[in-house]
Amino acid sequence: MNDGWKYPHARATVGAALALGLTGLGVVQAAPATAAPDDRLKSRIDAAQAAVDDVAPAAAAADRRHDRAQTRVTTSTKRVKTLTKRIVRAKTLAETVREQVATDVLAEHQVSGGSTAPSATSLPADSEVLLSNVSVVSEDTDGRIEQVARSQATAQQLTQRRAQVRQALVDQRATAKKLAAREATAAGAVDRAQGKVDALEAELAERREEREAEQAAAAPAAPAAPDGSASSAVSYAMAQVGKAYVWGASGPSSFDCSGLTMAAWATQGVSLPHNSGAQYAAGTPVSESELQPGDLVFYYSPISHVGLYVGNGQVVNALNPGSGVQVSGLHDMPYSGAVRPG
Repeated sequence: MNDGWKYPHARATVGAALALGLTGLGVVQAAPATAAPDDRLKSRIDAAQAAVDDVAPAAAAADRRHDRAQTRVTTSTKRVKTLTKRIVRAKTLAETVREQVATDVLAEHQVSGGSTAPSATSLPADSEVLLSNVSVVSEDTDGRIEQVARSQATAQQLTQRRAQVRQALVDQRATAKKLAAREATAAGAVDRAQGKVDALEAELAERREEREAEQAAAAPAAPAAPDGSASSAVSYAMAQVGKAYVWGASGPSSFDCSGLTMAAWATQGVSLPHNSGAQYAAGTPVSESELQPGDLVFYYSPISHVGLYVGNGQVVNALNPGSGVQVSGLHDMPYSGAVRPG
C-alpha cells in the first residue's frame, strides 16, 4: 500500500497550484532582470498613490463646503419666492378689504343724506388717511379699516425681510462661486495625481503582458494530446479533488496516493498495484519532457508518493490527511521519475 504520507511538509507548497486549475501555467519564477524594474515601477506607483492620498482629503473637504454653500443658496432662493407670495397675498387682502370699506363708506354717506359722495376709487389706499376722510363709520367698517392696516403692515414687514434675504442670497452666491472654484482646483489636483497612478499601472501591466508573451513564445511545444483512456483517467482523478485522504483507501469517498491512481486507471481497464513503488515498476518510463496527461509521476527516493499528471506542469494527487485530494505543482515535492501505464 502507499506510504506517501511520510512527508507532510509538502502540503505547504500546493495551495497556489490548486488555484491555477487545469488551464494554469504553473508556478513561474520571474527572472531577476525583470523583477528589479518591476519593483522600481511598483515603488513609483506606491509613491504616486501616496500623492493621491495626500490631496484627496482636501478635495473631499472642498466638495463638502461647496455643497453646503449651494444648499444655502437653494434655501434662500426658495425663501425669497415664499416671501414674495406672502407679500402678494397681504397686499391683495389689503386692497380687497379697502375696496369693501370704500363701498361701505359710500353706502353710509348716501344713507346720511350727503350730497357729494366720494367714489370708491377716489378713497385713499392708506388706512390712516382713509379714516381721516371718513367722518362717521360703523363698527364693522372700523374693524375692516384696521384689517387693512394690519395687512399693509404685514406686507411691509415681509418686504423688508425679503430684501434682507435677497442681500444674503447675493453674498451666498458669491461664496458658492468661490468655493466651486476651490473645489475644481482640488479635484484637478486629485485627477492629475490619479492620472500618474493610472499611467504607471498601465506601464506595469504592459511590461507584464510583454514578458508573458516572451515566455509563451519561448515555451516548448505542447506534448501530443493523450489518448482517450488517459484523458478519461485524468477526468476521473480530477473529479475526486476535495475528497479525503485515508491510508489504504481507493475510493469512492476517500483515497491514498496509489489508491487514487489505481482507481483512475481502473476505469479504463488498466490494472495497477496499490503501491507507489510497484506502480513505478509496472509502467513504461518517460522523461519529464515527454510527460503527457495520464502519466504517473513519482516522488522521493526511495519512491513513496505518486500522482497523476494532468498537464501544464500540474499533478492531481491524494497528498495527506491534512490536504486530501488536490492539484499540486509538478515540482512541489522532490521529483524522482514518471511512467506511462498500459
